[in-house]
Amino acid sequence: MNNPKALKPFQIIVNLFGTPKYDEWDPTPIVAYSFALFFGIMLGDVIYALCLIALTKFVLPRMVDDIESEGAKLFQRILYISSGTSLLIGLLTGTYLGDFYRFFGIESLALSANISSLFSNTLLFIVFSLVIGLIHVNIGHFIAFINGIKRGLKHIVIGKIGLFLLQLAGIPWIMHFLDMEVIIFSPEVYAVLPYAMLIGILLIVISSVIERGAFMGGIFWLFEITGILGDVMSYARLAGVGLATYYLAFCFNLMGPLLADLLPTGIIRTVFGTLIIILILLTGHIINLVLSSLTCFVHSLRLCFVEFLFKFFEGGGREYSPFKLKKRELILVKENK
Repeated sequence: MNNPKALKPFQIIVNLFGTPKYDEWDPTPIVAYSFALFFGIMLGDVIYALCLIALTKFVLPRMVDDIESEGAKLFQRILYISSGTSLLIGLLTGTYLGDFYRFFGIESLALSANISSLFSNTLLFIVFSLVIGLIHVNIGHFIAFINGIKRGLKHIVIGKIGLFLLQLAGIPWIMHFLDMEVIIFSPEVYAVLPYAMLIGILLIVISSVIERGAFMGGIFWLFEITGILGDVMSYARLAGVGLATYYLAFCFNLMGPLLADLLPTGIIRTVFGTLIIILILLTGHIINLVLSSLTCFVHSLRLCFVEFLFKFFEGGGREYSPFKLKKRELILVKENK
């Protein structure tokens, strides 16, 4: 667990799952990148990110017994890094308290029109999330494949080869069947893909039988196939939470002026309407910030734990603690006569 300073805080997240064994690879680097990315995609608001950074700086030290302890410092850095990712994505998509800038007649503040359109289009956002999930899950399966080769576990090697083959053949074939090809192959290739899928399924069945026996293996191979589908679909939460964060902010921005317009025109609407707008905006965005921050943190943990680390990581090790002698300090006490 000798990680660079920027990645070291995320050792806390890995240790929540389990400390790597002596001969086990430390997954902290991938967990660091993926956790920060997931958090940033789901929060993705400039003002929320700045508020979270301020809360981490000034409020968090008051909530812990010793902010100078190593654990508290590392957790604080996790929030800084994750909030920084949210800030970057918020700048790219032009999200400031949702669409708050429209109060000032500004159409968009996005630094990237393409990224902004991607995150504002529900279907494209979901597809983007699933692609991230497909990559992330298969990184976990690939590491498990490498571990299987190193340890001579034939059933893992055979099963992962079958899983990769099933995906490589199945995804293009399904996209072609749905007339949604990203890369167009020749008719001869599409004719071969179903046979490659069958070979992949056969390898998965053989792997399951080797691991669990003929009876149980003949049943559980099906869960290997449906499992990867469920794992990838789980990443749709990135789009779900991200859109929920934005549209909750959008609704609070819309709610204040609508309620203010219900008041009689004149001084009453000017004074009390303004107070209503400020109260709704302040209360609503504070609630959204707190709920979204907690939700983003929990769902990022879940994606790193359940959909990734469970694929290859065992844990159960102990952190290196070198033997040392502690010198007892002597305190001089003056006797009162």
